[in-house]
Amino acid sequence: MKFTKWIPALILLLLVVESFSYGGAWITLVSLALFALWSAFTPNKGLIGPVRLPDDDGFLRSQNVQWWYWTGLLETEDGRCFGFEVVFFAFRNYGLFWDQLAQAAITDVNGNKFHFREQVEFSLPKFLPGAFDLRACTGDALHAVGGGGKDHLHSEVDGFVLDLDLIETKAPVKHYGGGPHPYYFGGYTYYYSRVRMATTGTLSFGGQTCRVSGTSWFDRQYGDLMEAIFQGWQWFAIELDDDRQIMVYDLLGSAAGVQAERAASITDALGVTRDLASEDFTIETLGKWKSPNTGITYPMGWRITLPGMVLTVEPMVEDQELCAKHDLWVGPEYWEGACYVSGAATGKAYVELNGFGRNPVVSVGA
Repeated sequence: MKFTKWIPALILLLLVVESFSYGGAWITLVSLALFALWSAFTPNKGLIGPVRLPDDDGFLRSQNVQWWYWTGLLETEDGRCFGFEVVFFAFRNYGLFWDQLAQAAITDVNGNKFHFREQVEFSLPKFLPGAFDLRACTGDALHAVGGGGKDHLHSEVDGFVLDLDLIETKAPVKHYGGGPHPYYFGGYTYYYSRVRMATTGTLSFGGQTCRVSGTSWFDRQYGDLMEAIFQGWQWFAIELDDDRQIMVYDLLGSAAGVQAERAASITDALGVTRDLASEDFTIETLGKWKSPNTGITYPMGWRITLPGMVLTVEPMVEDQELCAKHDLWVGPEYWEGACYVSGAATGKAYVELNGFGRNPVVSVGA
């Protein structure tokens, strides 16, 4: 059993001892302490078998960490380009640590501006069989509803109001064969993606409402993921103009400069997906960017060599960093942004860089 599971129990036991001087309050604290101790001894339900859809679109009460992740590029009728991100994380850890972190972002490519917001909710999502209803902020300013490949997203970020309808146009890609994937450093993941979702809706800003259209990428991941979060990663969701989609996942190691593990997949125009082993591709960092907001230095610009092609990925806007305004989330500062793709094929991408800030085990160029 990991020592970290004892932390809430030990804290509550200390509170119990202190509470004896406050009369009847100690009964409640004793109850909470016993519950925390029970949680420490009770194993998590853990593995649940292969990915099943649409069942696993919904909140899974047996999984400690899970998220629903949408990114995409949108275009207005007059040709302006915007990137967007909507994500909900849910944490069910240590019996008493139950919460959600919701984040949303808008990249104004033409205006060279990035906008984001976040909200912590001390509750878990509703349980709905094969569906999700995720909500955060006053007035549900961030929410996502749907399942089964038909979703609706709403976000309000710095005066940008986004309403989108998404419909999958290719079968979901079940990474790692659809089963649980163990990490050598501990924990495991289930992971699937809807790599192409036709997207339409509206974006309101500056007193006007514009029709927008484009494509989106949906990632769903769940499992025992806290150790992976501490490791950090580079993640690429690449959408080529010839209707191929490429996922590259470069999970960084626990020692600076060491790659813990990597995975990739290529989905062709017909929706057939081919998995790649770590030796089948390489990632070369082309430059660095130091955030004026946090002082974190991120890799910026990449050359990705895949079987039969070499792609260059470059940011549409350099400053697409989500800078957390709270201290409750481990490693809250990360970079997630819209990118151009050139080389053997052209297209667009979203790239996520996690763990380059507060996590001391990751270094740029790893």
